Amino acid sequence: MNDIKEFLQEDFKGFLKLVELGVIDKETGMKAVINSKSSRFIYYFARDIKGSNIEKLTDAIIGTKNAEYIYYFARDIKGANIEKLENAIIETPDAEYIYYFARNIKGTNVEKLENAIIRTQNAEYIYLFAIDIKGANIEKLTDGIIETQDARYIYLFAKNIKGANVEKLTDAIIKTQDAGYIYYFAKDIKGANIEELTDAIIKTQDAYYMQFFAIDIKGANIKKLQDESDKTKKEIKKTKEKKSELKILKQLLEEKKYEEILNNKEKYSQLFIDDNQSTNKEMSRSLNRNNNVSDF
Repeated sequence: MNDIKEFLQEDFKGFLKLVELGVIDKETGMKAVINSKSSRFIYYFARDIKGSNIEKLTDAIIGTKNAEYIYYFARDIKGANIEKLENAIIETPDAEYIYYFARNIKGTNVEKLENAIIRTQNAEYIYLFAIDIKGANIEKLTDGIIETQDARYIYLFAKNIKGANVEKLTDAIIKTQDAGYIYYFAKDIKGANIEELTDAIIKTQDAYYMQFFAIDIKGANIKKLQDESDKTKKEIKKTKEKKSELKILKQLLEEKKYEEILNNKEKYSQLFIDDNQSTNKEMSRSLNRNNNVSDF
């Protein structure tokens, strides 16, 4: 058996030629490729050897659980059982080939494949399914794209899919907290709630996109956005300054220059009177590493 597998691996085209010539009978040849459990060998045997037992080879290709070749088998092998292959592709579950199966194989059950593509939570192929598959349930796919929490495809879904629920997708894009796509959503999606999106872009504290939002989005609260943008910039500047001061203080502690620290006690003590808990925790760890601080 191992010798046969090696022969198949080394010269599969030659093996097929021997079957065509009748040197190896079809039944023996088929058993050899099925026993190999190679999806590639099973597919090409079914495709190239006339009069093959397609039913057995269908079961064999399904047994490999290889989504790519299950799809090729359904696409290229005349007489293949599409329903069985459809169930097999759903079980893989491979979003790319589930999509191709629905798009290119005649006689498929769109609803079953649609449910399968949603279960994969693959935003790209849920989106493509909605675009390309005739009879797709856009409402169901809208819910599916929302579940992925993928800001890019939520935006593209709202922009390009006819019948998409803009209200639901607006809520979804807000939940992503992605400033860029919140901005593009407000800019490009007809019927989007600008007031809600204004509040959402502000919550991201992204001064860059807040400015663009104020400039480009009709109906945006410009004053509110400008005020929040200025506030964010000040906070960023303050944070950078504080980080610089903390860096200096850490260095002084490491070098045990306590006198210099005491001479600037008021300045350094102010660094800890802040709501930035992460910075405070970081500094606390640094202080704990310096047991000689009590020698002040």
